[in-house]
Amino acid sequence: MKIGIIGAGNMGRALGLRWARGGHEVLFGSRDLTKAKAVAANGSGSAEAGDFDAAAAFGDVILYTIRDHFPSSMLKDQRALSGKIVIDCNNSPILGLDTPDPDNRPGLHFTPPIPSLAERLAADAPGARVVKAFNTMASQVIELDHDELARRRVSVFLCSDDAQAKSVVKGLAEELGFIGVDCGELERARFVESVGDFIRFQIIGMGLGPFATISVNVAPQP
Repeated sequence: MKIGIIGAGNMGRALGLRWARGGHEVLFGSRDLTKAKAVAANGSGSAEAGDFDAAAAFGDVILYTIRDHFPSSMLKDQRALSGKIVIDCNNSPILGLDTPDPDNRPGLHFTPPIPSLAERLAADAPGARVVKAFNTMASQVIELDHDELARRRVSVFLCSDDAQAKSVVKGLAEELGFIGVDCGELERARFVESVGDFIRFQIIGMGLGPFATISVNVAPQP
């Protein structure tokens, strides 16, 4: 599968490298071509580098990792995403950490947006087949090997209005060792982004560190 990575930061690097090493064709897109080339060099021979537009044109599946900006302001032609599966792995900024708290409150504060980031991405890129996924874990978890992830049964929550797109992303998650959890339509990304905030609170606010994860299991009936 051809996968374009828009943004070569922690999440783009972690997911893109694992997919590249798993045999997918991956193009890392960044504003900084030198950075994209450095990331691609750590993948397989199939990993390439380019800018955001190159990644959007390249992939059948696009991983969109840019939190604060939407395709209309990042791509020369946002229609480049039309018909493509676009994975949104983003969470809102943490007030007091990523951005200043406008109310000057001490500590960290989380404000999941309504509509969700995934819904806003879908509205900004008409025709894109948006899937919310991979926002409930730190990049360090993604870098763990398949067997370790499978043993821990780490959940990846998936939301989309496109069942086939969601199935493709579920397969990409499970190739890495995750357990895909179908959460229904894209509107439910509002729940999933709140779960992302909860996990980030555990990681940062409660000091559990980047390997804190969440796994949804069904207990056996008594």
